[in-house]
Amino acid sequence: MNRKSLCLSHIAGVFLVLSLFSSLGQGTAFVYQGQLGSGGTAANGSYDLQFTAYDAFTNANIIGGPIINANVPVTNGLFTTAIDFGTGIFTGPSRWLGIAVRTSGTGPFTPLFPFQPVQPVPYAIFANSASNLVGILPASLLAGGSTNMVALTNGANLFSGSFNGNGGAVTNVNVANLTGVLVDNQLPSNTAFLNSNQTFTASNTFNGPGTFNGANVFTNLQGNSFSGSFFGNGLVGWIVVTGTTMQAQIDHGYVLTNSQIVTVTLPTLANVGDIVRIAGAGATGWQVAQNAGQSVLGNLITYGKVWTKTPQNGQWISMASSSDGTKMVAANFGTGLFTSANSGATWGNVLSTPVQFVSVASSSDGTILAGAVTNGGSIFVSTNSGASGSWAAIPGTGTSSSTNWTSVALSSSGTQVFAAANNLGLFVYTNKVLEHFTAGAVSWSCVASSANGNNLAAAVFGGNIFTSVNGGASWLGPFGNTANWKSITTSADGTKLAAVVFGGGIFTSINSGSTWTPTGAPTTNWVSIASSSDGSKLVAVASGGNIYTSANWGTTWLPQTNNVATGVNWGCAASSSSGSVLAAGIYNSTSGGIYTSQASSQTTTTAGTTGYISGGQGSAVELQYIGNGQFMPVSSEGTIWGN
Repeated sequence: MNRKSLCLSHIAGVFLVLSLFSSLGQGTAFVYQGQLGSGGTAANGSYDLQFTAYDAFTNANIIGGPIINANVPVTNGLFTTAIDFGTGIFTGPSRWLGIAVRTSGTGPFTPLFPFQPVQPVPYAIFANSASNLVGILPASLLAGGSTNMVALTNGANLFSGSFNGNGGAVTNVNVANLTGVLVDNQLPSNTAFLNSNQTFTASNTFNGPGTFNGANVFTNLQGNSFSGSFFGNGLVGWIVVTGTTMQAQIDHGYVLTNSQIVTVTLPTLANVGDIVRIAGAGATGWQVAQNAGQSVLGNLITYGKVWTKTPQNGQWISMASSSDGTKMVAANFGTGLFTSANSGATWGNVLSTPVQFVSVASSSDGTILAGAVTNGGSIFVSTNSGASGSWAAIPGTGTSSSTNWTSVALSSSGTQVFAAANNLGLFVYTNKVLEHFTAGAVSWSCVASSANGNNLAAAVFGGNIFTSVNGGASWLGPFGNTANWKSITTSADGTKLAAVVFGGGIFTSINSGSTWTPTGAPTTNWVSIASSSDGSKLVAVASGGNIYTSANWGTTWLPQTNNVATGVNWGCAASSSSGSVLAAGIYNSTSGGIYTSQASSQTTTTAGTTGYISGGQGSAVELQYIGNGQFMPVSSEGTIWGN
């Protein structure tokens, strides 16, 4: 075939092409008609035609094909064939068609020039359905243009996706069909908002799931606050306090679980009727602290505030009390032993002897008493409340003239005697039989025993503190600072201890003596300390000083000046199990005396920050604000002490 004589002409054939295209369905093929000449005459026969799609007339890039249509019949130069480049070719931009030809099955293809522009007909492939629309359709191509309304009159019209624009004129929109969140300023003014302060002027009922008595949950434990009157079956919410301090909020309850004393400070602002509740679950107890101008009004128990002197002169060096405080025993150095059966109001000499008793102890019922003698003396025991002639020395306790007993303690039953001898050691006697002995050539100065006799404590003057949890069989320590320990006392269970230092302060322990904490007591020549059975009430005396009391486990100490001698040489102190009965003795042969104090009721605490109320483990109180800075207990459990 002569290339120079080969020519190709193109026929638009719009109706024929559309008709044929329609017959091909909605695919990507389109029909092309052309006229082929050879050697100046119309071609006849079969030819292979090659089609390629380009993106430009010159400097073009191939974007489709080439594809070959083989054995295309040509008659009198005319041919018709379908071309299919597949999808993604006719997407809108201009396209050109490159054509090459050869006799069927022979030789290379001969390209025909120039490229032929693709007429609009093939673009019907691209626009045969709306689903094939790609990109943005200009608004000007929509009926009515970009500024006119498009009327959609078919009620079944359905839209999906996102729509932007001003929908302010939309009407009859069902709220149930809306999605998303409306901001507060789009809602009516008489609407309750989730995160705003609300004022309800009508009668309101807040129901839980289903019924009136369902649960309404308020999860902000510290922030929820209610004022006014509430009627019905309701409770103040409880908050567990694991620390040692808490600032109370109105209408809150606090469960105190710390093993140390927990101080709860009253709210600074309150409305009449507001409630604060305290429940002491912790091992030590609690104290309610007041702010300036506040006080607690009610039937409270005062501790150690009123004292009475017994005209019983002597060098009182040691005292002990029965659990109820009615029976007492005291040692008058160099004179003998004295007992009282009426809480220290009167005393009688039950063992008159020139020996020097330095320490006494009592069983919980006051029936069994013990006294220790220094300078080679013995330990004496009485089994009928110290009656004359009932005292007998424990065998073997006075065999050596160098045995200088310094301190003695009894178990609650009185069957176990625990004693210390200076520069000799610690001794445990059970039913007057030596059971345990611990040697120690140190200045043992004081001992204490728990109710069951298992927990023991002993201190060294100029040394440390030692403890035992098995009745003296073995010892732990040293504990505490090296100091001039003078006196030690313990709670009934042996977990809470207190000890005084001559020329130092007062220390407490809440873990059976393993660790010791200094209290707020002043530094002075402390000589004796005694404790209530729970360890909460303490009384201590100092040589050349005063009587001091603490109703809150040693946290604060108050010097007693009401009808009490001050600045004298106090020698000893004793306490009943509850702490309601106290006694203290002066060490002075000519002007000494014994002072006693019994708990009494008081109607109010001291106003301001020095006043407080306190309670032990298992006690609870509900305080209601009644105005003028005053709170009042409206219910309580256990003994509530006031200061």
